[in-house]
Amino acid sequence: MVKEKDFNLGDALLEGLHEVRDWKAGKLALEVVNIPAMPAAEVKAIRKAVASSAKNFEARFGIPAGTLSNWEQGRREPDVTARLLLRVIAAAPLVVEQAARGMARKRTKEEA
Repeated sequence: MVKEKDFNLGDALLEGLHEVRDWKAGKLALEVVNIPAMPAAEVKAIRKAVASSAKNFEARFGIPAGTLSNWEQGRREPDVTARLLLRVIAAAPLVVEQAARGMARKRTKEEA
């Protein structure tokens, strides 16, 4: 672990630029994680597994019911970040719900 006093921003930036140069020249392969497309049926299956309705899903996870409905009906597709979040919700709904509630509490305190 790098200690804060040992961290040099200039060195870190140079290292990053060298990586970019090497990657563009084909000398370095960067790790890439592809999050596959998510069909409307999968969105609906995830929602049904963790919530009785789109409104309940919104209350638990903070994703607007209208957005979820558009995904479930195939009118729109979730972007890569939303697909990843939906997969995390499918795997660990309570963790995401707790995180969403914690953010809502923090926002309420900041507004007060």
